[in-house]
Amino acid sequence: MDVLQQLSTALKERYALDREIGRGGMATVYLARDVRHNRKVALKVLNPELGAVLGVERFLSEIQVTANLQHPNLLPLFDSGEAGGLLFYVMPYIEGESLRAQLQREKQLPIDEAVHIALSVASALDYAHRHGVIHRDLKPENILMHDGQPLVADFGIALAVSNAGGNRITQTGLSLGTPHYMSPEQATGDREIDGRTDVYSLGAVTYEMLVGEPPHDGKTSQAIIAKVLTDKPRSIRLARDTVPHHVEAAVERALAKLPADRYHTAHEFADALGGKHAALGALKPTTAEFRAVGRRPSRIRAVAPWAVTVVALAAAGAGWGVALRAKPSASVLRYEVPVPANTTMPLGRGNTVAISPDGRFVAFAAQSANGSQRLYLRGADELQPREVPGSERATFPFFSPEGGWLGFWAGGQFMKAPLSGGAPVVVADAPTAGAVTWTPSGWIVGSSGGRLGKSPATGGTPVSFTQPDTARGEISQSNPVALGDGETVLYSSIGRGGSPTTRIGVASLTDGSSAILDLVGMFPLGVLDGYLLYTTAAGTVMAAPFDQDARRVGTPIALVDQVAVNAANNASFAQMSLDGSLVYVSGVARRQLAIVGADGASRLVGEAGPISWPRFSPDGKRIAVSVGSLSQRDVWIVDPTAASSMRLTPGAGISDRPEWSPDGKSVVFRSNRNQLNTLWSQPLDGNPATYLFGMPAAHIDEGVLSPDGRHLLLQRDSTGNGEVWYRAMQGDTTPKLIEVGGGSYGARFSPDGRRLAYASADGAATQVYVRAFPNLTTRYQVSLSGGTTPVWSADSKRIYFVNGGQLFVATIGSTEPFTISSRTVVLARGYTFNTVHADYDVARDGRIVALQSPSLDQQLVVVRNLGAELRARLGGMPR
Repeated sequence: MDVLQQLSTALKERYALDREIGRGGMATVYLARDVRHNRKVALKVLNPELGAVLGVERFLSEIQVTANLQHPNLLPLFDSGEAGGLLFYVMPYIEGESLRAQLQREKQLPIDEAVHIALSVASALDYAHRHGVIHRDLKPENILMHDGQPLVADFGIALAVSNAGGNRITQTGLSLGTPHYMSPEQATGDREIDGRTDVYSLGAVTYEMLVGEPPHDGKTSQAIIAKVLTDKPRSIRLARDTVPHHVEAAVERALAKLPADRYHTAHEFADALGGKHAALGALKPTTAEFRAVGRRPSRIRAVAPWAVTVVALAAAGAGWGVALRAKPSASVLRYEVPVPANTTMPLGRGNTVAISPDGRFVAFAAQSANGSQRLYLRGADELQPREVPGSERATFPFFSPEGGWLGFWAGGQFMKAPLSGGAPVVVADAPTAGAVTWTPSGWIVGSSGGRLGKSPATGGTPVSFTQPDTARGEISQSNPVALGDGETVLYSSIGRGGSPTTRIGVASLTDGSSAILDLVGMFPLGVLDGYLLYTTAAGTVMAAPFDQDARRVGTPIALVDQVAVNAANNASFAQMSLDGSLVYVSGVARRQLAIVGADGASRLVGEAGPISWPRFSPDGKRIAVSVGSLSQRDVWIVDPTAASSMRLTPGAGISDRPEWSPDGKSVVFRSNRNQLNTLWSQPLDGNPATYLFGMPAAHIDEGVLSPDGRHLLLQRDSTGNGEVWYRAMQGDTTPKLIEVGGGSYGARFSPDGRRLAYASADGAATQVYVRAFPNLTTRYQVSLSGGTTPVWSADSKRIYFVNGGQLFVATIGSTEPFTISSRTVVLARGYTFNTVHADYDVARDGRIVALQSPSLDQQLVVVRNLGAELRARLGGMPR
């Protein structure tokens, strides 16, 4: 007996079933007649395997909440129950069509109609959210059009299923939501989801109504989810320039990666979409108010609380920041700076672009095909960039306040070179590379040991002048940016949870005081027209009203998207000048697994995506990888033979850097689930992950078990400099320090368990070293001219490592004394390698798994007069 016959028999006294009219991931829909009331209804039956997991009583109890919702734009729930062992629920049958059918026919809707539909759905969402019900599966298929009015169907059904099934839902393989419209937190399996996930889904639906396609698309659900987690959608107005600015801005904020960056309620989204206030901000300057930007501000302090007007804020002068002033009459100018042929811009540990204070010069680091890196400088009156003399291996460029010097870090020193030409001179020793800023008052400010430090621009030893606010969870301060007053710097306030807990801070050069602002952001850019600009982990430039004296901020707005970031290192590849110009790297490299055999032939596996850190299982049949970036990553298990994959660590936050247990039955990974990065072990059999190890006030960024499982090798990072440690798993488990220096990381046991290999940057260059274990006697150098991320061969006779974008293998000549007989290139160009944690692995049979970037759309973009862009976003004047 099929399902239709089974239901017809069980429900013949209540419903007469006609035919199947739809089928989805959770349920099959039948057209039926309500016998008692003689009306057509849609009877939806949950899939049998899902119903078996939920249980009748639990599901019916949860769905009662939905049954009490009454709103003009909500399709009501008529009935629910169990029949013949099947769970069902009943809703009105709507003669009209779904929004999906309308979009398939028309592709794009008129702007007024799209806004009307979105406002009506937002009203329904707001009503339901206030009654404690979340939809969780909002999509065009669930929005039915009846006499020109949208009706939201299946409200709260996904929530009821989730609540009834609990953790058992994952056993069915069911995803509660549709990838195209699923919020990032829902895509990563976060159990703590609120109404902002529906705001995201409505933003995605509105985007599709206006543009004609969803914000993210792909060939598979995994590919779509990967883009949801990492990519920024194409600008609405680039696809359809008739869409009003405030509508575009409202949808952009609704689609923010982090819930904290979205509207808090559907009502707020509706207000912004309808133009009732400036999208993304509670403060909306007028055209007249912006005309006053060029005037010298008074020292009158604004005394009203947070509801002060923008006119008062503009008059507050010092109270609203040292504004970077762009001419109000100027228009926005965007152009691309060409990168030298056969080079790419490295997106590694820190910012590699800079712009002069007047916006006339742009500096950037570029890496050639042979792996060498240097700085290039391009003036506004020059067609091509020119190489900066003496900038080999340079990074972290910055300009002097008057624009006559270009500073950078290279070889353990900060240096400066005149823009007019000539050799660079040393400013200060700096063993650890990092972003710095040159203040108008003559200081060079950087970060060392997790604190901000300053040294005279004429040369000298850096002196720390701040202290992290540990009471608020601040463990490190980095990425300083000087403001125009010469006394204040912005910085990245890094918390224990990595990029999700990184905020923007402000510090005084005069008295060393600092404050953490209420802005979840990764990288400060400066202050422009009373607004503090910064980038988020999602690669968006945001602007928030800034009261510099009170150290307070208002509601942020979005300005620029698709800025390249490296959330793992709190790096954003952008910089803003004092005149309000912006330079940034745009583009995201998607990577694909490649397995290279002993004959050198390469075979691609799966689709390209935000993939990192592949690891062969001990038997070589599976590969553990990290998928995702920014603030959310998970561990996935890939079967390259079956071309299939499964997510191992669903949940919010970061779960990455997988390493297999010796028996291949579980995976050790890093997670920030308890705020501070710690190590966990996840069995493959579906049992819950177990806490493995952590240390107070320190990130544990890497962990690998010894071949016999008796020891854990790990990297501890408390101040931005890596330290290699190990501990026994039983008995005396006290951690023991192996090496500390400018940065030690990537430690791994040899397969025979007798040696350790790791990278250390305690000299001018990072090198790979080997020590005996557990005696930890003299270390021996493996690499010759630099090397990172070592991996052993199965016979412990060879050590692979990365240098200059190539994979080398060093053959061990003898062990007593330890010598290297040869170093040869194994993989040349065409692969991408992380220099901190191994982005490749070697199987027991000699196969290599590495990552290729089939698509790298990298651009260096300059935006002149960003203030006009800000005014346009606020609705003050046209773009």
